[in-house]
Amino acid sequence: MGKGSGLAVFALLIGIGGLGFGVYTYFTFNLTIESMQGNIDAFELRSSVHRTYFDNRTASYTTAAEDSFYEIPDLSILFQVDPGESVYFLFTCRAALMVPSGSNLYMSFQLKIDNVAITLSRTVVGILNPTGTGHSYSVALQYADSSLGAWPHDVVVETSRICGGYIDNCYLLVQTYIP
Repeated sequence: MGKGSGLAVFALLIGIGGLGFGVYTYFTFNLTIESMQGNIDAFELRSSVHRTYFDNRTASYTTAAEDSFYEIPDLSILFQVDPGESVYFLFTCRAALMVPSGSNLYMSFQLKIDNVAITLSRTVVGILNPTGTGHSYSVALQYADSSLGAWPHDVVVETSRICGGYIDNCYLLVQTYIP
């Protein structure tokens, strides 16, 4: 037997081994994959987004005073909830905090739905005793609520600060869905 025929036999054995492994995998894992597919299909049917609402404000904003909540102007959404729906909220922005070195600095954000502050949605960005004079943060506030009644609602975002600074590039997303 020459070098060429030995290599051909070796390649044939590798090919037969690969085919055998493929057959083994098909029969071993096919039932598992099929059972998972049913769960994935059921999940997609159970959870679906019905409506999406969006608003944004790119201009910078600084609250009128420190240590009190103020609505972010020009950022609000009027949305409809139908019976059986829950609501998902997402607010993002950039917060620039500036204070003298050694001071505390932070900003708080919370949703206000139908003129009622939702303290459970509150998120805070900042640090205690910073070493520099300015810091920039990405803010993300997420909140889900399944208790809102089936009628139109209005949502705004409030912010407060214990520092100098501003926010900009604000985005607000509201989605209604069936859980």
